[in-house]
Order: sequence, then C-alpha cells, then structure tokens
Amino acid sequence: MAEMKLHLAEGRNVPLEDGRPWPADGATVIVTHYIRRRLAEGDLMQMSEPETVSEEPDTVENSNEDTARKPVKTGGNKNV
Repeated sequence: MAEMKLHLAEGRNVPLEDGRPWPADGATVIVTHYIRRRLAEGDLMQMSEPETVSEEPDTVENSNEDTARKPVKTGGNKNV
C-alpha cells in the first residue's frame, strides 16, 4: 500500500484515523479513503522532502579519460 508523510494544514485539527491526535511533526500514514478525503478537503498537506545541499561545486571537468570513446578491436577482415 502507498504511504505518505503528511502534516496538518495551518489552522486545521484532524485526528489520525484511529482517533489519536495528529503529531505536530507530521506522520507517515497509509493512504486510505480517509486520508484521501482529508487531503481533498485541505485538512492535510504532504510534507516536502528537505533539499540536500551539496558541498561540491557544480562544475564539470572536461576529462577525455572518462568520456572519450575507445576504439573497438574486432577480429574482422584484415584485407580491407
């Protein structure tokens, strides 16, 4: 079954499907009819994944060693 990490929309107060209060930091839940209905009504929102920050610069090195095509040796006809 599909799962989603959801949090309450601002100003909304919706319980989990089993009646417990929705956690302040969100919850990963199985997407059921109840969850789809709460999403459609705007009570719940999908949590976005935090962006990962790369410490390496976005540069591309032009190295022929990795990208150059090497000739393919074939055992073809030597009389060409």
